Amino acid sequence: MRLPTFPILMAAVLMLTGCPRTMTVAGSYFPAWLVCIVSSLLISTVCHVLIYKAGMDPWIRPRGIAYPAMVTFFTLLIYLIFFRS
Repeated sequence: MRLPTFPILMAAVLMLTGCPRTMTVAGSYFPAWLVCIVSSLLISTVCHVLIYKAGMDPWIRPRGIAYPAMVTFFTLLIYLIFFRS
């Protein structure tokens, strides 16, 4: 049995149209999650360089899961610290 996709898609779009948190950067409004992702990518890059310089990079396995998990962790942590309320 095939579900009708258009009504389900429209219901999802209507439920996700709440008032998102935004912040002003140089006069433009950016969603808070975008700012969190960009800052977490920068923090994760710095952590990667520090891990590499410390010689612990060979111990991190699998890298394809560890580094995206680090980015996700920092994204959620930044969101919780700065945009909690």
